[in-house]
Amino acid sequence: MGLMKYRQLGKTGLMVSEIGLGTAQIGGPSLIGGRFLGSPRIGKSEAIEILNKARDAGINFFDTSDKYGDGNAERLLGEVFNQEKDRVIFATKCGIVEKGNRCFEESYVRLCLEQSLKNLNTDCIDLFQLTKPDMSVIRSGEIYRMLDKYKREGKIRFSGVSTGSEAETMQLIADNQIDTLQIFYNLLHIAPNEGLIQKAFESRLGLIIRSPLSSGVLSGRYNHQTQFSKEDDRSAFLFGQTLTSRVDMVNKIADHFKLTKDYTILHFSLNYLLSNPKISTIIPGTSQAAQLKDILNLCDMRRMALDEFQCIEEFVKTNFHKG
Repeated sequence: MGLMKYRQLGKTGLMVSEIGLGTAQIGGPSLIGGRFLGSPRIGKSEAIEILNKARDAGINFFDTSDKYGDGNAERLLGEVFNQEKDRVIFATKCGIVEKGNRCFEESYVRLCLEQSLKNLNTDCIDLFQLTKPDMSVIRSGEIYRMLDKYKREGKIRFSGVSTGSEAETMQLIADNQIDTLQIFYNLLHIAPNEGLIQKAFESRLGLIIRSPLSSGVLSGRYNHQTQFSKEDDRSAFLFGQTLTSRVDMVNKIADHFKLTKDYTILHFSLNYLLSNPKISTIIPGTSQAAQLKDILNLCDMRRMALDEFQCIEEFVKTNFHKG
């Protein structure tokens, strides 16, 4: 396995591993709105092995949420890295209430912040993010004042937003009062991000890429017959025509670019993202240590040249984003 590479997280100055780790799978499902949402539960020993292997491979950026397993992911991070917090960067999120709707009132956000500090077993969270505030919340400016207050209090080092719509993301970029943006971006979802990444980069906002494998479809492990368990929130949206069309897209990309068992659709998809120098880090998640090892093979792989990158974008837009 090659050496991990690091990139600057925008204006924060933090150097983060270009491959981070999303911890939804490690946390397991949360009970939201009376039903379980998130990822199926995995054993604690497997979760700890994943975290240890990530750390040993040079991953230092761990993205989590107070809702991943109702705080289980945060607690595992706090436990595993209790003695080495200076070697890792914790990024957590809040804003979703138990019924599933969102709340960004200061009293609720502070409650979440204090609980996350306790779960992570730390006095200060490196990056505290809000989950998809809508346009009215963004334009009020209250979230900026609130996050700045937490900085002054020493509760958080930096602030960010995990964004919803493109319009909301562009407003956050225009305001430029936070430090990072976490955006939905992958090989099956590139058209809405034209110009957005460039503007965020110009504003020195650290860019974190969530769902880099399109809910796992770009791992190449799923087919038309795949069914997800009730404990897996993909069972609510990744079925029928949606699943069929995404699997067909994956197969078409793999065939066109002649991907192999050594350079798979997973490697190709993540390498495409990492070949963009404007991106700070990607945060794939995994439920098995073996899957993490496969992802980390990217460290040995050459990044794409600009003409290769543009060729891929053109193929995807031509074939899958015809409007």
